[in-house]
Amino acid sequence: MLNNSAPEILRDCASIKGMLENRCESLLAFLDELNDSIFQLRERGSAKGYSLKVVHHNSLKPMKALERPSSLTIGNFDGCHVGHQKLLSLAHSFAEQHQTQTTVLTFDPHPREFFNPDVFLPRLFQPEQKLRALAEQGVDTVIVQSFDQEFSRLSPEEFCRELLLNQLQTKAVTVGYDFRFGKGRAGKMEDFEKYLPACRVFEVGEVDVGDDIASSSAIRKHLQASEIKIANALLGRAHLLEGTIQKGRQLGRKLGFPTANIEVKKQMLPQAGVYSGWAVLERDAPIFRIPVNRIPCIINIGYRPTIEQAEPQLLVETHLLSGEYGQDSLYDLPISVYITDHIRGERKFTSLDALKEQIQVDCKAAKAWLGCP
Repeated sequence: MLNNSAPEILRDCASIKGMLENRCESLLAFLDELNDSIFQLRERGSAKGYSLKVVHHNSLKPMKALERPSSLTIGNFDGCHVGHQKLLSLAHSFAEQHQTQTTVLTFDPHPREFFNPDVFLPRLFQPEQKLRALAEQGVDTVIVQSFDQEFSRLSPEEFCRELLLNQLQTKAVTVGYDFRFGKGRAGKMEDFEKYLPACRVFEVGEVDVGDDIASSSAIRKHLQASEIKIANALLGRAHLLEGTIQKGRQLGRKLGFPTANIEVKKQMLPQAGVYSGWAVLERDAPIFRIPVNRIPCIINIGYRPTIEQAEPQLLVETHLLSGEYGQDSLYDLPISVYITDHIRGERKFTSLDALKEQIQVDCKAAKAWLGCP
């Protein structure tokens, strides 16, 4: 009886094999699409109402076609300062008028780091902060282009025709006055017009703020000098630090000023010192506005020189100036801190009592800066 059923069993096995192969092909196609679009900004916090598609693109493979043609702007957008915002505004305006999507092409790693791997470039943004900022500015799609050896060899013509035209369906490109592209930074504005004759090309000139031209390097310089108001003017917003509250030595509690120790990763800190600002106990807080549920705070960035330590560590500590919080109730919570003013530099005091007196003075100064009772 078993032998008589063998042909049927073989046919069934072949049928099952075919079904499995089809299912595997569908699964692989789904995973490939998921790999191309690996980040969907969820509707929460500052992301509420924004939807951002992020495509991580390797120059060794073709990119899947985008859903719509692109109004494209290109850059690294670290900090998303007022110069960046002007680029994004122009690109978004064209997209709305011509039914295209607003697309940002950015690079990982930063080209400067690729060509100079020994040079460390401090980041104004954590990676996810950049994506949230671009979403808040009306961007639909971000292409994170892998900047590798092969990509660095693309000629200006290949960059325009292969990437911008064939893969990104670019209808308009908006770049800054000093933008260069292609091998050896040989590509200039006229090359866009030469190789993309049907594409609109917009050039944004210098954006001046006071005595500075808006740039990420200018902002880093002012943060290193504790010039937070100038840095914020260039950013067009308050410098935002984010992290998780960690348990520390609880020295602030003993002095009568409990602090939230913040673990800040992959982000540039201002020069060591004492600052005032606003805190929000939530993840993914808005980038460009300080929410209404903000808490006035004082921020200490430094090495605690008054305290004897075997190995001093750079710490970010925040004392909340309003509200009541249970002992140990803030540990492991997310926190976002908007830094608005610089109060004083880091100092070593003769005693803990002297430090305590100075903290009282600092708190009064912070409340005065923030307009709090």
